[in-house]
Formats: sequence, structure tokens, C-alpha cells
Amino acid sequence: MKTKTMCALALCAALSAGLAPAPQLDAPVALAAEAYTDASVQYLPLRKRTRYFADGDQTGALLRSHWTSIDFIGNVGNFNDIANALAAYSAEEGKSAEAARVEMTSEAAHERKERLADGSPFYGPFERTRDVCVRRADSRVVSLMEFASSYTGGVHGMYGVGGVNYDARTGKKLALSDVCPFTDGLVAAIIAQLGFDYPDAPFMQSGSTLMQDMVKQMVPDGVVPWTLDPRGVTFYFNPYLIGSYAEGIYTATILFSERPGLFAEGYGVGPATYAMEVQPYLVTRLSDSPRDHRLMVSASDKELVITFGGLNISDPVAVKDIHPVVVGLEDGRHYLYVDCLQEERGRVIRVYDLNMSEPACIGVQPITLLASPADRDDDKEWYVITDPMDFMATVTEDRGIPVGSQVRCRVGSDGRIEFISVENANG
Repeated sequence: MKTKTMCALALCAALSAGLAPAPQLDAPVALAAEAYTDASVQYLPLRKRTRYFADGDQTGALLRSHWTSIDFIGNVGNFNDIANALAAYSAEEGKSAEAARVEMTSEAAHERKERLADGSPFYGPFERTRDVCVRRADSRVVSLMEFASSYTGGVHGMYGVGGVNYDARTGKKLALSDVCPFTDGLVAAIIAQLGFDYPDAPFMQSGSTLMQDMVKQMVPDGVVPWTLDPRGVTFYFNPYLIGSYAEGIYTATILFSERPGLFAEGYGVGPATYAMEVQPYLVTRLSDSPRDHRLMVSASDKELVITFGGLNISDPVAVKDIHPVVVGLEDGRHYLYVDCLQEERGRVIRVYDLNMSEPACIGVQPITLLASPADRDDDKEWYVITDPMDFMATVTEDRGIPVGSQVRCRVGSDGRIEFISVENANG
């Protein structure tokens, strides 16, 4: 267990650095603004690009991999510094991905040769993935959640989450101490939140101090992965840190409204309305409502499952390649958009109303955030929703607008997506 914990800590460093009310603590002297939202922020128009690779030799496939970069769409305006920072981030990711391809392909070839020589099966091909979720992109902050996984033979691979956070005004990469300077208060808040969110976790068993010890070690050392979200800061505890591989990733979100004194001036506030990408199968806390406003989205070949408000909602539809985005409006309403490949229909966005006593699908809209041709498997570009009231999408069914047309959209009053204009009509 000690070896696995050290490996998990190394992964963190490589990646980045109920019904009861939420737990309350005595907060330090508040430095954050009294208001936790800002209606005057500008949203940064971003796009993601994922490149896919399949490497092998005459003996067969050796490595499947992909990695994701991010950049601005159109004129960067007054945001040259953050645009340059994101370009540098993507360039570094590209170098790292290429170096890993060479190394892992060589390792896979060597393992295959060795196993064939002694008559053992080859557990391959190897795999490596690097994906990015945009948690926030506005004139204050750009926050990226990185999801990485690898498989190099054996029973299972390894995966984990990292975070990269920037001050959008300067392009500076933010350290946790820049955003949350009160380490002791932050440690106490994270421990309390993990205990509140996961009361039945093994680390909450009597006599266990594993979780508390790891938080006290990782937070002051600045190695805990984190993202600066629209309503707070989320911390991620990867497999083997405070739980087993099977337990997955534990998350703890400290909201601006709950702990204003923990945040440095300028960082304890988010946009009044927001859109935030969420990683499938990973818990995301949305608000400090007395309800359990933690969201998780998963899918299989039979159903799409939404866990929210303490409920598991099954939508019996066959989908794959899901890309969930949660939208938060100024009045507190939340909607979930799941861009997915739906059997017999192609790519669509399924819209879910999270404001009802039991969340439900309220529409299936024939558009997608996929910006590149749907038949391209090696290189895919995606629009990122950063401004809920102005974002791009691609038409996937001809309903008066040709398939492939790019359209500007917004969130309608009922949560469904409305068209603002047609930017490029094909045909």
C-alpha cells in the first residue's frame, strides 16, 4: 500500500500539482468580496482539439493514445497573455505526448517480444490518454481539469486527475497558495467536507486517520490537484491516496459562499452564469443547497445515468462518447447538456432539467459541440461552452438548416438550447 500511495502522489505531481447542512468551521478573516458572483466578467471563447494515434509494427498494434490541446477561437482581444499561456500549455502537452508515444511503443514492442519468447500472452496494446475539461474560462480565471490514464500490461491500468489554473488577466499559472493562502483553515475545511460527503467511506472507519494525514501532507506541500470552479475550488484525491483503486477518485469542493475567508481577494468570486465541463464518472458539487447537489454522469450501451440530489436517474437510451456540460444560471437553476453519440441518430445534445424533484430529460436537440467532420477519427475539434448565452455548435439533422452548419446558440428560458444565428450553412 505504501508503494501505491507514493505512485499516486507522483501521479498528482506529474498532473499538476445529504439533508444536513454542509459542515461549518470558524473561518479566517475574510479577504474575499462579499458578493460571490460577478455579472461583468467576459467569457473567453475556447476550442479543444484531440489527436488520436495508433502505433504498431509488423507484429500488430502496440500503443493506442490520444491527447487534447486547447486554444482561442477568433481574435484574442485584450487577452494575449492568457492566450500565450494556453498556447504554451498545448505545445508542452504535444511534446510530452510525442515523447510518451516513442517510449511506450518501444516498451510495448519489448514486452511483446519477451512474452512471445517464453510462451506467455501479450496483454496489449498499451494505452495512454490525456483529456481536458474546461472548468472555467472568463476574464478572471481559466481552469483546466486534466484526466490522464495509462495501461502498460497487467490486471489494470492507472488513472488520475490533475488541475492547471491561470489568472486570465496576466496569464500567470496559479499556485494553490495564490488562491487559498490560509493553509490551516483550508486543511480543516477539506477534511470536514470529505467526511460530510463520504460518511460511509473506508477512510471514515473508526480509528482510521489515512484521509486526515494525506490532506495535512498534500495541501501544505501544494501537490493536491485542484481546479478553480465557477462556485468554488475542487480538490481531487486520486486512487491509492485515501482509498483503494476500486473506490476511484474522491473530490471535495469548498464553495465561495461557505468559506469566504479562505480565498484571496479576486479569487473568491465567479461568473453570474456559467458553463462547466464535467468528467464522466467523477463527482461534481454544484451548490450549497440543503439537497445533495453533487452530480455524476455515466453511460452504458443500455442507459445514461445521472446521479443528483441523492437520486440515481436512469435514462434508457443507448449512447456512447459522452461529453457532459453543466450550466448554472444567475437565479440558481442548473441544466445538464450531454453531447453524445446516440444509436441510430448520430451526435445529439440531450438536455436534462436538474431543478425538478426528480431530474429528467426535457429534450434531444440535433446539434453537437463537435466542430470537425463527424467521420474524422484521428483528429477531432470541439467547441467549448464558456458563455451560456453565446456559444457555437454544429447542426446534425436537417430541420431547415443544412447538416454541418455552424450555429450560434444560447440557453433558453426553459433550459433548452436556442439558435441565435446561422454562421456557416453548408449546402
